[in-house]
Amino acid sequence: MGLRRALAAGVLGLTMTACAPGESGGATDDGGTDGGAGVLHVAVVGDSLSFGNSTSFTADGLGDESYVRWAFTDGIGLAGGTAVPGATSVQQAARVVPVDADALVLALGTNDLAWGLPFEETSGALAQIADTVGAPRVLLLSIPPLDYGQEVDVAGFNRRLEALAAEQGWEYVDATAPVREGDGWAPGMTTDGVHYTVEGARAVGESLREALRNG
Repeated sequence: MGLRRALAAGVLGLTMTACAPGESGGATDDGGTDGGAGVLHVAVVGDSLSFGNSTSFTADGLGDESYVRWAFTDGIGLAGGTAVPGATSVQQAARVVPVDADALVLALGTNDLAWGLPFEETSGALAQIADTVGAPRVLLLSIPPLDYGQEVDVAGFNRRLEALAAEQGWEYVDATAPVREGDGWAPGMTTDGVHYTVEGARAVGESLREALRNG
């Protein structure tokens, strides 16, 4: 158990330091999507769960371990935003820029919870991001289970996200429900207790796509 705890903590630590704001791996990008009529243009602000194994956070650079790849199909386009591995909501609030988008997906909180940031800092940063991007519609996603050898209350954190969404007039989307089993990960949905497998990313992406279409 001690070795497992150390290895899992090491994985999360690498995730948190892999790409700091301002470095190239998760740079803000405008996506380069189709500008035709009928396309829902969506901005995303997230962390490694959004970036996955992408080569760039653009429409043609998304990897199959990014839920964004599976969500943004059939008339849904990536308008811009930023996804930086290891980023907290506070770091992304300092990084984000306005985006011409129909909707904003906020997919942050895993690193806030892991680092023990006060929820007041998280909520303030998320509101700042939404104000900066300026999209008329905001979808706030639940975070997935977090199994890296520390006791963290993911369910309680998600309840606070849901309450924040209601307070701000946003849509709360429990897009991570398909990858959960009880309070933990469903089989085959995570590579390391923190990140999605391809199957997990696809499940979250399909859940988000449904919410984007039906909202």
